[in-house]
Amino acid sequence: MSIKLHALALFIGLSLGCHAFAEPSNPHFFDISQWQMANQTAVYFVPIHTLPIVDIEVMVDAGSARDDTQPGIANLTNALLGQNSKTKDADAIAAGFDDIAANFDQSLDRDYSSLTLRSLSSPPQLQAAVANLHLLLTEPVFAGKSFNRTENQIIQAILQQQQDPAALATNAFFKTLYGDHPYAHNPLGEQNAVAGYTPADVDAFYKHYYVGANTTIAIVGDLSREQAQTLAEQLVGSLPTGVRAPALPKPNYQPDQFRVTVPFPASQTEIRIGELGVAVGDPNLPKLTVGNYILGGGVLVSRLFKEVRDKRGLSYNVDSQYVPMQTTGPFIIEAQSKTQTSDEAIQLIISEINRFITKGPTNDELNFAKTSIIGSFPLRFDSNSNIADQVALLGFYRLPLDYFNTYQAKIAAVTGNDVRQSFSQNFNPTQLLTVTAGTQLS
Repeated sequence: MSIKLHALALFIGLSLGCHAFAEPSNPHFFDISQWQMANQTAVYFVPIHTLPIVDIEVMVDAGSARDDTQPGIANLTNALLGQNSKTKDADAIAAGFDDIAANFDQSLDRDYSSLTLRSLSSPPQLQAAVANLHLLLTEPVFAGKSFNRTENQIIQAILQQQQDPAALATNAFFKTLYGDHPYAHNPLGEQNAVAGYTPADVDAFYKHYYVGANTTIAIVGDLSREQAQTLAEQLVGSLPTGVRAPALPKPNYQPDQFRVTVPFPASQTEIRIGELGVAVGDPNLPKLTVGNYILGGGVLVSRLFKEVRDKRGLSYNVDSQYVPMQTTGPFIIEAQSKTQTSDEAIQLIISEINRFITKGPTNDELNFAKTSIIGSFPLRFDSNSNIADQVALLGFYRLPLDYFNTYQAKIAAVTGNDVRQSFSQNFNPTQLLTVTAGTQLS
């Protein structure tokens, strides 16, 4: 069980230490086949025959944003899907994966619930692995010892977060920024709420959201399209069609305060600064990605890192990111500073943001950022499992099938004026929210 802060890693660039910008030479990563099953499950397939491996990722629009009045119910459901089925208990299911060297995992994001499977592509192993995952997806049983154990594990994770200033700061940032929006609460849920859930609660959530119309599957590996179609049918063909979850509402950012302090006894203060950003598919996202790399996203090379960390030593690390989501995700800056210098660090960060919005990037910064983002982009596809993750995200967010093949060209086309305009349009320095978790100075 794991919780993700955000979804789209494919938008984040890595620094390769390159300086001279060169136009990408029309890269072609792979072709994606897509079809819809009879129960409206969306399937995305990429054949790769270099290794006898198949990676499968199932994404369901059943992330914590669907908790409604039951905070943490989506996470509890996701965690329990790896446990019992009608015909096998948790030990038998785990042994079933282990015996054929298959790897199964699950995670939860605010937007989605994810289950992943990696198996050898030889028919005996693959069929057994798919059969096992089919049981977990279509015939789960939520009652029993596994329910109590999983519930207690989640409660312990919530209690651990209460002793973690980084988690406290991030949770407070989302709660303040999003107010009564479904993104506001901690995906793990609340201790008392989770402790009160029953197997019937989980079963009701599962039956409502784990349906074909709400499901996306990515299949990557050593298969033909015909074999992939058969695999998809075996895996989720028996899921009811159901109804696709409605679009999430657009958040309305009207905080009561722009500075929030979470008291916590520590010599370091966790800092979160930001505001609402953009949703997946926003046409400004490539421009914002380039600009953010220069401002705070570039590892070791960003303005914030140089000014806050290198020149003044006010923070061990500082970074920023746009987190595009189904609806408007956040722009968030994360930093840590000694308590005595935290206010100075915050003032410097805000000053650098204002300077960047006003003056924009230099030509050298722009070229370096574009070269780094373009050069690092193929690293997102350096394994079958990474490809499956990226393709699953593409499918879940209904991005164009040629998205990966056109991404680098979109980055290459960004100009300095594009960066200035996009930040001016999507960023309001007067609306910045600042959250700190640490010892309050008298």
